Amino acid sequence: MNDSYGSFNSTTTTSSQASQLKIVENADMLKVKEYVKSLLKTRIFLGRYLERLLADQRIGYRDIVKLSPAETDLKRDLLDAQSKLRSVFSGTHWIGITDSEAAGHSSGICLWTEIENQPFGVFWFQIKSVKFRDFEVIIQLKCLRHITDAFMEVEPIILGRAEKPTIESTLNDTAKVVISSTKSIFTVDGLKDGVTFIFVFIIAVFTGSNAFVQFLGNFVLALVREMSNLVTKSTPLLLGCLDFLSKIVGGFYILIAMIFKPSNPNPLNRRTIAYNNRPQTTYYNDKNFD
Repeated sequence: MNDSYGSFNSTTTTSSQASQLKIVENADMLKVKEYVKSLLKTRIFLGRYLERLLADQRIGYRDIVKLSPAETDLKRDLLDAQSKLRSVFSGTHWIGITDSEAAGHSSGICLWTEIENQPFGVFWFQIKSVKFRDFEVIIQLKCLRHITDAFMEVEPIILGRAEKPTIESTLNDTAKVVISSTKSIFTVDGLKDGVTFIFVFIIAVFTGSNAFVQFLGNFVLALVREMSNLVTKSTPLLLGCLDFLSKIVGGFYILIAMIFKPSNPNPLNRRTIAYNNRPQTTYYNDKNFD
């Protein structure tokens, strides 16, 4: 009886402690929520809309706004709010305040939010509110005014575009990319896939070359045969055409010769044949006939 009573008391004590702990946690969570809202709400800052990326499988895509390097006070407050939120939502909620490296950009602070019409470029933004959803803490923003190109040229420092990458930094970044790509390629699975691809490629090249050589040989033989038939069949036709052309040319030359031939030939030169320049006289003698 005493043992059952003691176990009942211990169970009651444990449940009461759990409920008190839950109440304390809820109170701390409410304090953090109120603190973050009062710290960030209605704050105006200069930022650049970058792109839209997948934040988490549970919440989907979010618009990314990078805070200007000139907004040092808001950056400090955002980091403070991020620390407070992580203390009460550790591992359960996606917090829409990260460094820009998580989004694949240079150093800075990025806000993962929802913006209508996705305005690319630099804007003055205002924090409308801080929403606490089932799996997410999102900073809702409002676009106030677009920054013109003239202001972007005059104030490059405010927009975070004053520093241009040097050759050394560019080479370092390129080397890092090459090293990371090489590490991702030279793995056990990568080498296995590479060897498999090489063998398949060699077999495909050999098979394709064999088929191509066979096709080329058959094509050449068929071409030679058809050319021989063409020459055999077309030789009489070509000879007839040449004979016809030769007759046309010969007739043309004969026609030209007939056109330029004189119509009246020169008369023959009649001459009197004399014997010692004296005319000959022949006498008739009847005795010469029987």
